[in-house]
Amino acid sequence: MPIILYRVDERLIHGQVVVGWGNSLKINRIVLVNDQVAQSPWERELYLACVPPEMKTTILAVDEGVGKILQNGFKGERAVILVDSPFDILRMVEKGIKINSVNVGGVHSKTKRMKILPYLFLSQEEISAFKRIISSGIKCECRDVPLAEKHDLSSLFDKLKL
Repeated sequence: MPIILYRVDERLIHGQVVVGWGNSLKINRIVLVNDQVAQSPWERELYLACVPPEMKTTILAVDEGVGKILQNGFKGERAVILVDSPFDILRMVEKGIKINSVNVGGVHSKTKRMKILPYLFLSQEEISAFKRIISSGIKCECRDVPLAEKHDLSSLFDKLKL
């Protein structure tokens, strides 16, 4: 399968993704899927500057990303799909993308978010979105870096009675 990782990380492209996940999974393409970044030239430039030249990078709006994935547009590559929220994963699934698992990385503290793990804070709306993702049969694994302990998000929700 050309897409080897779907990751939710609100920082999108940064060192943990490029160096940690990139080296660990031998990624040769990062696909940043985000409506706002896709429409902002300065944000696109900023994120593209974070990636070494040997790693291909594509920035697409959610609908464009869905189309490219459904057309097998990353065939023959080892790609990671990056989104900044569970809402974009949910949109992708609702538009026909088949996803087995999602890596949940850094979602940090903000107003109205509760601490789930040291690197994972979620609002009630985000929890509801993740529950919908999980109920569709997608495993959500929390792990900020490749060598960190894996946590099943569904089990964390059960433990915290969410």
